[in-house]
Amino acid sequence: MSDHESRREIDAPLRADIRTLGNALGEAIQRYGGPEVFNTVEGLRQRCKRLRECTERQVDATPEEQARIEAEIRRLDEEITDLVNGCSLERAIDVIRAFTIYFHLVNTAEQYHRIRRRRAHELSEQSTPQRGSLSALIDFFKQNNLSAEAVQQLLNEMSIDLVFTAHPTEATRRSLITKSSQIAHLLEIQDQQKTMTPREHSRWQQQLEGTIDLLWRTDAVRRVRPQPIDEVKMGIYYLDEILFDALPDLYSEFEELLQQSYPGVTVPSFLRLGSWIGGDQDGNPYVSATTMHTALRLQREHIIEQYRTSIEKLAAEFSQSLSYVRITPELQQSLDYDAQCMPDYDHELGPQTALEPYRRKLSFIWKRLGATLDRHNGNVAYQTAEELHRDLLLVRDSLRENGEEALTRGRLGRLLRQVELFGFYFVALDVRQHSERHARALAELLQVTGLCEQDYSQLEEAERLRILEMLLRDPRILTRPGLQLSEDTWHILRTFQGVKQARDEYGKRVITCYIISMSHSLSDLLEVQFFCKEAGIDDLPIVPLFETIDDLHACTQILEQAFTHPNYRAYLRNCQDQQQVMLGYSDSSKDGGILTSGWELYEAQLRLTELGKRHQIGITMFHGRGGAIGRGGGPIYEAILGQPPGTIHGRLRITEQGEMLSFKYGLYEIAIRNMELVIAGVARSSIPDEHIIETQVHPRATEEWRNTMQLLSANAHKRYRDLIYNDPSFLSFFEQATPILEIGWLNIGSRPARRTRGNTIEDLRAIPWVFSWMQSRYVLPSWYGVGGALEEFISQQPQRLGLLQQMYRQWPFFRAFLDNLQMTLSKADMHIAQHYASLVKDPALRDRISHTIQEEYERTRSLVCQIVGGKELLDTAPVLQQSIKRRNPYVDPMSYFQVALLRRLRELGGPLMLDREAEATASTEEKERMRLTYAVLLTINGVAAGLRNTG
Repeated sequence: MSDHESRREIDAPLRADIRTLGNALGEAIQRYGGPEVFNTVEGLRQRCKRLRECTERQVDATPEEQARIEAEIRRLDEEITDLVNGCSLERAIDVIRAFTIYFHLVNTAEQYHRIRRRRAHELSEQSTPQRGSLSALIDFFKQNNLSAEAVQQLLNEMSIDLVFTAHPTEATRRSLITKSSQIAHLLEIQDQQKTMTPREHSRWQQQLEGTIDLLWRTDAVRRVRPQPIDEVKMGIYYLDEILFDALPDLYSEFEELLQQSYPGVTVPSFLRLGSWIGGDQDGNPYVSATTMHTALRLQREHIIEQYRTSIEKLAAEFSQSLSYVRITPELQQSLDYDAQCMPDYDHELGPQTALEPYRRKLSFIWKRLGATLDRHNGNVAYQTAEELHRDLLLVRDSLRENGEEALTRGRLGRLLRQVELFGFYFVALDVRQHSERHARALAELLQVTGLCEQDYSQLEEAERLRILEMLLRDPRILTRPGLQLSEDTWHILRTFQGVKQARDEYGKRVITCYIISMSHSLSDLLEVQFFCKEAGIDDLPIVPLFETIDDLHACTQILEQAFTHPNYRAYLRNCQDQQQVMLGYSDSSKDGGILTSGWELYEAQLRLTELGKRHQIGITMFHGRGGAIGRGGGPIYEAILGQPPGTIHGRLRITEQGEMLSFKYGLYEIAIRNMELVIAGVARSSIPDEHIIETQVHPRATEEWRNTMQLLSANAHKRYRDLIYNDPSFLSFFEQATPILEIGWLNIGSRPARRTRGNTIEDLRAIPWVFSWMQSRYVLPSWYGVGGALEEFISQQPQRLGLLQQMYRQWPFFRAFLDNLQMTLSKADMHIAQHYASLVKDPALRDRISHTIQEEYERTRSLVCQIVGGKELLDTAPVLQQSIKRRNPYVDPMSYFQVALLRRLRELGGPLMLDREAEATASTEEKERMRLTYAVLLTINGVAAGLRNTG
């Protein structure tokens, strides 16, 4: 059987699922939208599919065939445009909704198919474990003859944080996410249809139709912008519904697999979850110390309720009687103590429970957790999660003593791991703020207290450092009640006071670190150290975030100064000589282009690792990766293996962007798969070279490879900057040829799209920057500049193509980069992008820039194919290739609609949204603008769902 036939056989269940879901959606469209909507959907679908087929045929066409194909493409393009323009606004909205719902269904089917394939892989008799799985990792240990001691040491040294963010928040509403989960469950049931009775199958069909009916009747667009607490609740949804069980179950799976090959090796809790949701203040005026405390309170309530539910189930299960078991003296002492503290509750439990020691102890734990939740009765409530953990250990140890080892590995073992992982706060928060906010707050504080008449924020670095050194040496507190300070300065001061209060209340681990966005100098770090001192904090990790190309160049020099500065070095000792460094993928890519960003991040990590060794300071890289390729996204396992050898050392922090949470953590099995990929990547990258037998596991870049990347980076950087920043007309093209001005009306996050009130590309956040280019199908930030750099490099010496091909085969960093490039080029579509360019009013500007972009796209596509091998993009990744091909004909109609609607909306004056009261008195034109705005936002949601990317 050929590879193509094998792939078709593997994907046959997926195609069947999509047909089933598509048919059910078609029936719903006819029921609620009517035949006109259904016929329009079908007409557009068939023509867009045919247009795609024509485009694919162009690759191998003769000149004569090429002319015929181009004529057919023009004809189909005109027919699609006419169909779109001929729709009334109400019918257009229904058609857009139909395609959007289709994508939610396809996304769910594809996710469930991943689960199906994972199960099939585990059940098959193949000797090769799935790539990136824990089984494959353990095989790798064995192939390299790692001893149990070496494996244990590796696991003990590992520390991984997956940190959830809220920007952008998921463009898909939670209502749709929960329904997608229901559909995945129905697909799982359908896999067992051979054992279903006719009545059960009929009920299954009714449930599917009911769920799709609800999808049709659910508004995909948020009418109200979410507040930070709404985002907190969304994060808690994933914790509650998926990760509370998935994370401990992953540990359990790892332990079971290790015991088969490495008996006695234990798995410490090295993988944890973190969050910025409620703590990220950078550019978001709605996040404050109050938000942070509200987030922690809500998380506390949810995790304690989860523990109580688990305890309740355990108590029902553990019915052992003193007639048949013995318990340890330690457990008996704790029972006596609990009965003394809670005599009324002990009496309520009754004499039967008194004869069932484990049930009795678990009932006492349940009661104490209730008191903890209510924050009253200090003698009964747990003060820390460690106290709860000790109580559960008493139960476990007593069971072991009595020979009931199997019971300790089930629900009880999972709960012990959960308490260890989640404590009484579910996930720890990072706090983040922009460096300029600290400087301005300190400047005002110095002026109000009379310590500095000049504006501190305008001083040179040397003078800033002199003032900071003086402040850090002075034991007195500068802040005092009654100071006449602005709200902005009080905001900063209250944040640090809030951090101190949270650490006192929940324990020091509840706030992981304080991140400084746009760190440019040593003073940025010392300012935060000063504010920590003011609040009585002396050991909160201070994390500089380096986001621009210049800052990535300068980061080692800045930290060299920090590590040799007496005040900061003393502070670091309180942090166990550990320094986190956050690397910004999004802004560095927006600043310098995708190739330069990737290379500068690579080089910076090597320099930082060497700096840490020189100063005997442990460096943990914190990767601020986005969801889209243009913001550092892409397959996580390959990304980790592509990091510079010797820079991970088992320690890694990675952001998990809000837009990706439903894809990565919306289903239990997918969440486990995503987390195991991270573990496998970090472990494999962290094994010391002396333990590696296999060659090319940790390939180090040769001098020739690094010189090549340096040349390519410089060239690509110049090309990118020349277009994006040095062409004064580019901003006008960008604002007209993408929906950037309309995206701000899409209520997908609490944070504004711009850091400041400026109207330049520099002021724009990386997220809407990438989002808008994705919508217009240019996907420009993810590839622009690369093709020209490759072409010039090869044209100087044609044999360099062979060098690049060697780099792709042998260097994980370069392979991951080009594979991501293939994916993003496949999602781009210059034919559709030309329709967006037609929105640019100045024809000369439109033709010049769109021609420049299109030429660079063709260069990049052609050269990437030559380097990686294959006639088409993604020939080396057929699963992804088919997924994108399957989607494109359904994304295209929404792009046609978006262009037509943007044109109409802009002619009327742009987006408008009114509340119900204002709408009642609105003019006819204002109401039309409102409906057009809504329709445009629907297309934005739909394209995001189809391309599986926002920003």
